[in-house]
Amino acid sequence: MGREVTHTATGPTPVGEEDLEEQGGTAFICQCGLSDTKPYCDGSHNETDDEEEGKTYKYVDGERREVEEIAYSDE
Repeated sequence: MGREVTHTATGPTPVGEEDLEEQGGTAFICQCGLSDTKPYCDGSHNETDDEEEGKTYKYVDGERREVEEIAYSDE
């Protein structure tokens, strides 16, 4: 399975010691692209547990949609 994720950020998000304190001393960084609290994990990846192998998905406003094709632009 695959996931198409659209990012709107234009640079990295720094994580400092004060950020870790807010997270209780341990921080989990989102790697699925679905978290609403990026760069931190909010458990959104649990929505992907039943994705089917060989399919690509896009999550929009919490709704899963199957992607038939991803077309890349030359621009």
